[in-house]
Amino acid sequence: MAVSPLWHPVAAAQMLRGGQNIVAALLAGQPLALWRSGSGAVQAWEDRCPHRGVPLSMGRVKGDQLACAYHGWQFAAQDGRCTAIPAMPDRPVPGKVCVKTYAALERQGMVWVNPADTAAGDAPPAQDPAAGVHLRSLGVDLPVAAIGAALERSGFDQAAPHAWRGSLDGVATRVYALDATPQWCLLHLFCDHAPPADQWSRRFAEIRALRDAIEQRGA
Repeated sequence: MAVSPLWHPVAAAQMLRGGQNIVAALLAGQPLALWRSGSGAVQAWEDRCPHRGVPLSMGRVKGDQLACAYHGWQFAAQDGRCTAIPAMPDRPVPGKVCVKTYAALERQGMVWVNPADTAAGDAPPAQDPAAGVHLRSLGVDLPVAAIGAALERSGFDQAAPHAWRGSLDGVATRVYALDATPQWCLLHLFCDHAPPADQWSRRFAEIRALRDAIEQRGA
């Protein structure tokens, strides 16, 4: 994966329901399968079964294991080791069969992934005691290198790598930028408290306006 060995904010943590769903994501063009094991730990895997290459995001979670949708091969959380091959119930599972996994953790309401083989040398994102409310995630037609300057011209200040703080309509807002592909970013927006029910549509309009301004200023 041709991307810096840093922690990248790939998805809002609330999207992953423990032991229930698998979320397809992109990091620098690399497809990822994100899921939360039955014990609650977030997982970030290459979205490819080592058997026939079928996307693992099409599979299902079975406790602390993920089962491929094609032939049902099962892989264990944390190390991606193959634990079961339904077509060969009486034969031992080859020890070298495993899914490529990436370091993943949950911070500030986001799932962060480090694409390096080891996360050593790069401090993980700070743990924010108040994760806040996820407002929306939306794409921006700009490379990640252009996002920072465009956000700053929109009144946001960089708080950490991939993270900015500012306000929308006077409400404190955090923006996390993911380099999903070399030319396309995904922005995840959070605020400290949920807007009143009658203000959600207004907040969404402000977010869309921010996205349009970023694309214009970053072009």
